Amino acid sequence: MWRKALSLLDEMRQSGIEPTGFTYSAAISACGNGGQWERGLELLYQMRGKGMEINVITYNAAIAALANTAKKRTSTKTTKRISKDVEESSSSNDGDREEELWKHALDLLEQMKKDGVVPDAYSYSAAISACGAEGRWEEALNLIKIMQRGGRRSRPNKIAYTAAISACGRSGEWEHAMELFNDMKKDGLQPDRVSYNALLYSLRVADKADEAYEIWNEMCGRGEDSDDRWSTPDIITLTDVLGTLDPKGKKNKQRIDDIFREAVKRGIVIREDSLDSLWEVDLSGMSFPVARAACRFIFNRGLQAVREGEAVEDVTLITGVGVSHRNAPGGQGRGNDEQDRSSGATALREYIRQILRDDFDPPIYCSVPQYAAGTVVASKEIMQKWIDQQNVE
Repeated sequence: MWRKALSLLDEMRQSGIEPTGFTYSAAISACGNGGQWERGLELLYQMRGKGMEINVITYNAAIAALANTAKKRTSTKTTKRISKDVEESSSSNDGDREEELWKHALDLLEQMKKDGVVPDAYSYSAAISACGAEGRWEEALNLIKIMQRGGRRSRPNKIAYTAAISACGRSGEWEHAMELFNDMKKDGLQPDRVSYNALLYSLRVADKADEAYEIWNEMCGRGEDSDDRWSTPDIITLTDVLGTLDPKGKKNKQRIDDIFREAVKRGIVIREDSLDSLWEVDLSGMSFPVARAACRFIFNRGLQAVREGEAVEDVTLITGVGVSHRNAPGGQGRGNDEQDRSSGATALREYIRQILRDDFDPPIYCSVPQYAAGTVVASKEIMQKWIDQQNVE
């Protein structure tokens, strides 16, 4: 889209038609949506060089171009966080030095004021989004305060608050994040799922289990605020709240079980319309905290089913195969318990095997089928032994 926008600008000039400010604004927006913030700023500088008047719409388009690029970078990193260690190897260019887009956004805000253009709520929100995406919490907070002191046209909106919460969260400033979250509600703005998830991530970074559990309950409609379809939990919510709770304590184990049952009920994981069954469940793609909670759910569900008369069977957990395994000749490993990473074992598979040994009493030992390296199996004999122990307790 951005290429087409720039091409149309060139065609207009070649035809003797001088692009208007509105045309430039549209082209800058197209560049921003395509992650081409440099080209967007070049167009802005072209306007300045031509002596054209640059209004708030054009400035907002340029700041939004910076914010969109910054958010796309963050979105990529969030996806990696959710699937962290699920694949044993992945390519990444995170080490590449990235331009600090938040600085450009703040510079544009200052330039607006110098030009006599009054920034509006959109101007500030876009700048805060750029700061938030790059973890500049102090700058984001400062912009929020400026907005709060401003008039009706520049009052903070939901986007601004959420971006500032994200900035605080990435820097471990959970108290500031919570304060912003509460300010947003005081201003009559109902937090949405993105706002909640931004706050939960800040609580995860700060290891604030009690607060995270309260926010989860609020999102599920158990707190003071009513349930709303735009603020209900999703897989990101589940990952961060479970990642905050230490499963070693008895209180948190109960919380983890409650949270995961609610997630299943809501169709976030182990959906009823999937191919999962009582004794075979697909865990591939789950983050470690979610997979750990899933194991507790699966085995406790099996225990309850047996108590109700169901026959014990092998439990098969599908973890998927790693990148190196898929690329190996024939796509199959050695197919025994001695497989290691070099033969294609996934980090998730080995993590699951460890969890079943360490978190369960007696330990549940699993095998890896010869021609299904992406699965682990607890035999019905092992299951029966574990179930018998639970019945004794």
